[in-house]
Amino acid sequence: MSKRFQLDLLVGRRVYDAKGQKLGRVDELQLIREGRQYVVEGLLIGVSGLADRLGLARFLEPIKSCLKYDPWRLEDHLIYWEQIDVIEQKCIRLKVRRDELQTFG
Repeated sequence: MSKRFQLDLLVGRRVYDAKGQKLGRVDELQLIREGRQYVVEGLLIGVSGLADRLGLARFLEPIKSCLKYDPWRLEDHLIYWEQIDVIEQKCIRLKVRRDELQTFG
């Protein structure tokens, strides 16, 4: 039997890896389509996702190009649903360490 809950309640929750290291907050959810349903593939955390959601990404792009450095991508990760150990009231704890997460950009 599946447990149901509101996905939007995950946005903003703090995320900690298996060692207890704070990774950031959930900025977005990534869904994939399986047949006629959508399934949560994972959680996106990082500054780029937040900047995009707030409409700031296009303003930051010239700065990144000028500096030839992209500090906003350093902490962007995709956390697959299978990597989540427990979803608590105020945070999410993972089964894996930070270095085991997939970086996106």
